[in-house]
Amino acid sequence: MHRNSYSLAALAAAAVPGLVPVRTAPIATPAEDLDVAGVVGEDDRRVVVSSPASTAAGVRLEKDLRVADALTGSPLRGVIPPVLGFVKLPEGGRAVIAQAPAGHPLMLDELAGSTALARSLGAVIARIHTVPRYAAEAAGVESFTAPALRAQHSEQLQRALSTDHLPAAVAQRWEHLLADEELWDFTPQFVHGDMSEENLFCSGGRISAVQDWSAAKVADPASDLAWLISTLDPERFDELYAAYREELPTASHPRLVERAQALGEFAVLEWLLHGLDSGDEVIVSDARGMIEDLHRDLAQLAREEAERTYEGLQGQASD
Repeated sequence: MHRNSYSLAALAAAAVPGLVPVRTAPIATPAEDLDVAGVVGEDDRRVVVSSPASTAAGVRLEKDLRVADALTGSPLRGVIPPVLGFVKLPEGGRAVIAQAPAGHPLMLDELAGSTALARSLGAVIARIHTVPRYAAEAAGVESFTAPALRAQHSEQLQRALSTDHLPAAVAQRWEHLLADEELWDFTPQFVHGDMSEENLFCSGGRISAVQDWSAAKVADPASDLAWLISTLDPERFDELYAAYREELPTASHPRLVERAQALGEFAVLEWLLHGLDSGDEVIVSDARGMIEDLHRDLAQLAREEAERTYEGLQGQASD
């Protein structure tokens, strides 16, 4: 059952003692079956109300709550907005009222222009990846081995190879990456699983909140870095990654960045398969466009490598 922002405000008033709503604002979310609104009380308190509109949304919301609760005793507690109350819904499940995150949603342009913000995000991601395994298991998150994750990528590639959507050079690159034993010899760690602009807030040049832990799992730490390496310029990513390494208690995998780059490319593969599975030609066309961009990049790299090789041979001949 969907609820508008006024209904959500009423739920907030019922769950939070003394809260008298005076203003509401709907908040867009990637999940169509989750209704979310910001509510401001007459005492200027600000809360966020989340109400599932389907059983699946309720399951995701409950997992988010379990994981967030398990992290309240970790160094991440400062970026997890506290839950203030719940309201049972007539159709089943419950709505959640949490303190509104400080600051505003992260914008990539803002991140790209700020060394301090990039370093703050790098440190936060490192703290996520150092959450003890027992805390993750206490929250009931799924756990994957490195070979299982590699096998998932291989299975997706084999599916795509059975279509006519992959240029030979792209297919060969992905096959080469997956055949690299050392690249996939890593220790799985706790990850957020859906690191994106929608789930991050910032204030005063730092990350102030991390939301939506429903995709959290024990998996490849490179997955939380993949979207950043593919969107930030190299200098800004290097600053973020330097702060990430400084925050870690032990050294990161020597090829973590390389694997993050690979996962960024495999995300395009997943997008293509999603489009094919759902019969959505718009998604398929979008994915094919990104694959063609990668194909052109690989062709350019091949030309540059050939030129360097030729120049080297010419230099040897002149000697």
